[in-house]
Amino acid sequence: MRRCADGGDAPPGAALKDLGDLVVLPGLVDSHVHINEPGRTEWEGFETADTRGSAGGVTTLVDMPLNCVPETTNVKALEAKRAAAEGKAWVDWAAWGGVVRGNAESLPALVRAGVPGFKCFLIDSGVEDLRGWMRVSYG
Repeated sequence: MRRCADGGDAPPGAALKDLGDLVVLPGLVDSHVHINEPGRTEWEGFETADTRGSAGGVTTLVDMPLNCVPETTNVKALEAKRAAAEGKAWVDWAAWGGVVRGNAESLPALVRAGVPGFKCFLIDSGVEDLRGWMRVSYG
């Protein structure tokens, strides 16, 4: 078994505990989850995504902007997502913003509201409900 550091490398006075064969890892970040709440909570909501993820060591979830109703393509939808998470999310979470036709003016406001990045489809997403998602046709 490899060790990150020998016990002798610990600062003086540091409490050490031998965990045997257990592995200690930093919390995991899942940057591609579909927390379908609000609107499609029966698929998966904050309670199930949060509890199942945290049981597996996930400490941060980053939610994709599609499959929830409304999709997080503007600040109003982001606020609806945050309201849905209230009291249900115990791990850290963030929401990606969605880039769709006609929402370019919403993107700066989403950044100011705290989205860490954006999702954009350049081809058909395969999800019939996403008619507004940006698509590029070749041909």
